[in-house]
Amino acid sequence: MTYKEPTLDDIPASSKRWVGKDVERLEDPQLVTGNTEFIDNVAVPGMLHCAMLHSTFAHARIKNIDISEAEKLPGVIAILTGEDVHKWSNPAGGLPDGTGAYCMPLNKVSYVGEPIAAVAAESRYIAEDALDLIDVEYEPLQPVVDTLKAMETDSPLVIEELGTNIALQRNFTWGEVDKAFASADRVFTEKFRWNRMGANPIETFGCISQWNIINSEVTIRGSIQSPLFTALAAATVLDLPSNKVRIISHPRGGSFGGKGHPRGINITCMLSRKAGGRPVKWIEDRFEYLTSGASQAWDRFYEVEIALKNNGTVTGLRVKLIEDLGAFGDNYGSLAVGKPLAAFTGCYTIPVASYDISIVLTNKLPVSAYRGMGPPPHFFVLEQMMDIAARGLGMDTAEIRRKNYIQPEQFPYTIASGNVYDSGEYEKALDKVLEMGQYHELREQQEIARKEGRYLGIGIANAVEPGVFDWNAYAIVGQQGIGIPESVTVSFDVFGNITARVGFTSEGQSQYTLIAQLLADYFHRELSDINVIPLDTLSAPPAFGPGGSRLGVALAGAVMGAAKKLKQKMVTIAAQLLQSTPDMVELIDGELQVKGTPEVKMTVTEVVGVALGRSDLLPQGMEMGMEASSSWTAQDRNVADDEGRARSYLTAANACHLVLVEVDAETGETTILKYYIVDDCGTRLNPAAVEGMTQGGVAQGVAAALLEEYPYNSDGQPLASTFGDYLLPSIHEVPMTEKFAMVTPSPLSPLGAKGCGEGAIHTTPAAVLCAINDALTPFSTLAREVPASPNRLWKLIQAARQGKAEK
Repeated sequence: MTYKEPTLDDIPASSKRWVGKDVERLEDPQLVTGNTEFIDNVAVPGMLHCAMLHSTFAHARIKNIDISEAEKLPGVIAILTGEDVHKWSNPAGGLPDGTGAYCMPLNKVSYVGEPIAAVAAESRYIAEDALDLIDVEYEPLQPVVDTLKAMETDSPLVIEELGTNIALQRNFTWGEVDKAFASADRVFTEKFRWNRMGANPIETFGCISQWNIINSEVTIRGSIQSPLFTALAAATVLDLPSNKVRIISHPRGGSFGGKGHPRGINITCMLSRKAGGRPVKWIEDRFEYLTSGASQAWDRFYEVEIALKNNGTVTGLRVKLIEDLGAFGDNYGSLAVGKPLAAFTGCYTIPVASYDISIVLTNKLPVSAYRGMGPPPHFFVLEQMMDIAARGLGMDTAEIRRKNYIQPEQFPYTIASGNVYDSGEYEKALDKVLEMGQYHELREQQEIARKEGRYLGIGIANAVEPGVFDWNAYAIVGQQGIGIPESVTVSFDVFGNITARVGFTSEGQSQYTLIAQLLADYFHRELSDINVIPLDTLSAPPAFGPGGSRLGVALAGAVMGAAKKLKQKMVTIAAQLLQSTPDMVELIDGELQVKGTPEVKMTVTEVVGVALGRSDLLPQGMEMGMEASSSWTAQDRNVADDEGRARSYLTAANACHLVLVEVDAETGETTILKYYIVDDCGTRLNPAAVEGMTQGGVAQGVAAALLEEYPYNSDGQPLASTFGDYLLPSIHEVPMTEKFAMVTPSPLSPLGAKGCGEGAIHTTPAAVLCAINDALTPFSTLAREVPASPNRLWKLIQAARQGKAEK
C-alpha cells in the first residue's frame, strides 16, 4: 500500500476555523508579560557560576597553566583545564573527517577565543576575578589567517595531524559539463567574495549543567535548539551512555543557528564533575559570543562560470568554492557547503553543472550554522551571473530569467545536482513582482535619475528555499544517515481538553500555535482548549526540533498522524455506543455521527469521557485512555551517490524579489528605496507566522548585503568584538516590503505546506547586490564582495573614475 501524505481535506471539518488563518500566538502572553523562563532566569539549589578563560593568541603552544593562585581565591570551588578535559572526555567529532577537537586544548591553542580554563565559583564576579589570577605561559606560533595562503604547501598547519590545511577537496560533476562549455556561444566568468557574518540572536547561549557523581549521569538545562541531537553529541564527548544525559531545553530568545554551543555544554558538565556534582551555570556574554561562540559563518571565495547560447539559454554552470572553516569542524559549519546541492541551479533549467569545493582550515573561530545554511551566498553569485550574462548579451535581466525558468508542467523536477523540486510557478511570480513594482516605470525613473547625476539600480533575484532537510544533503562533507523524525504525543483529559507533548521548546516561529490550530480544527476545539508541553530528552518522543525550514511541515505530518489514530479509536468506541459499525461512523465538526442518519451522534467530549471513565462501555479488549503518538519523517529519501546526488530536501519554496536602490557616488552609501516580494511556500498554515519570518529574512539579508562582517587582522585577532564594530541593521536600513503570497501546494508534503523558516535571506542579498551593480553600470564596474559597504563602493567608483580620467 502506497503511503500518502495527509491533505487539508483530511481534517474532518466542514470549514477551517484556524488552519490557514492569522491567529493570536499561544506563545505571546508569556513573552509580553515577561513570564517566559529563559535560561538566565533559572536558578537551582547549590548552583555555582562559570567564567571561562579564552586564548589571546590565534596560534601558540601552551607551555604552562598555573591555577594555584586562582584556587586560593575565596569562593572558587573548581577550575577546569585541558588536562582534566583530555582525561575525562573524548574529542567532538568534526566534519570533514579529522577536524574534530577537544572542548579545551591540552598544549596548543588554534584561534583567539578558544577556551583554555574555566572557573566555577559562588558568583560570576568571583569566577571572573579568578580568571585574572590564572597565569598562562604561551609560545607564539605563526598563525595562518589568509584562506588562500593557508592552501599553500609551506603554510603553517592548523591541525598538524592532517598534514595539510585543506580538510576536503572534491569536484562534483553532473552531466557533460566540459562539452556544454566547449559548445557554448558565450561563457562568462567572475570571482566573488562573501565575508564572514552570522547569527546574532538577542539572547546569547546559556546552560546549567549538573553531574550526578553517584549515578554518573548529567542533567543539562539550556537555550538549546535541537536538544535530542545535542544530548547524543554530549554523551559521545563525555563518554556516557546516551540514556544518562538529560537535556531540558528552555525557550530561546532567537537562535538562527547560533545556539548550538557544544563546548559550553561539555565544559560546564566537567566543571560540575570537578566541583563534586554541584550545578554550574554559564551565560555567554556578548563579547564571548562574538569572538568565541557560534556567531560566525560563510567565509567564502567563489569563481563562477556560466555557459549560454546567444538567445540567453543557460547550458552549463561551474562553481568553484573555497570555504574557510576556521580552526576546526566541530560546530557543523561545513554542512553549509553541502546544502547548495539541494537547489544548485536555482529556479532554472540548467542541464549540467559542476561544483569544485575546497574546505580550508585557518586560525580563526570555527564557523557554525546560520539561517539558510549555505545557499544564500550561492544564490548571491548565481543571480549576479544571470545579470552579467544578460548585460553581455544585451538582454533585459528579467527576460533572461524568464527564458530559463522551470515550467509548471515539468514538476516534480530533478535538478542537475540530484534533488527533486516539488512544485512552483516561477514565471507567474516574476510577472506579479514586475507588476507590483511597475518595472517599466522604474526603468524610466532610472534613466531620468542618471541624467540628473543620481545612480538608481534595479535588482531582480530568484531563489529556491529548500525545506525539510535530510542528512543525505550533507553527505559530501561526511555526514551520515537518512531520516529525521519529528514526533508528537496527543492526549485528551476527561473534560475534552487536549495536551500535546513535543521534544523541543519555542524560539519564536509559532510552532506551538500551529499544533493548536491543527488540533482545534481536527476536533472542533478552541485554541484555548489545547496546551503544548515540551519534554526533556529522556521523556520526549524522537524529535530534532527547529532547523532546516522543516518543523512546520514535519509537525503537520506528526499531528495529523496522531489525530488520525485518535479518530480511529473514537470511531470504534462511538460505533459500539451508537449500535453501528466503525465503517458507518464519521467524525465531522467535533461530532461522531452515523452516516446517513446524522442525528444519531455523540460529541468528541462524550466519547472521550467514556474512554477515560467507563471501561465497561468500551469494546472488549480496548485499553482505557485517549492518547496517541505519531512520528513523521520525509518519505522516499535515498543514499547520495558518488557525485553527492540525492533526494534530500522534500520541498522547494521559491521567491522573486524586485528592489530599487540608490547609490551615492560621493559617499558609497546605498539606500533601499523600494522592495517587492512574491513568495510561494505552498499551503500557508499560519500566514502571520510566514509574514514575520519573511520580513525577518529580509532584515538579515540586507545586513549580509550591506553591513555585517567579522574581519581579522594578520595576527588572527578578531576586529569585531562588540556591536560598535559588528554592524547590525536597524529599522532605518531595512525597508518594510510589499509582499504578495502565491500558493502552489506541494504534492509531496503534509497539507501541501513547504518549509519557509529561512525565507527571504536566500534571495535578499542577491537582489540587493544585483540592484547595486545595476546602479554602478555607468561606471563600468562591479561590486563582487559583501558586505557592499560605503567604503568598498566608494573605492570602486573612485577607481572607475580614475581609470576613465587616465584614458
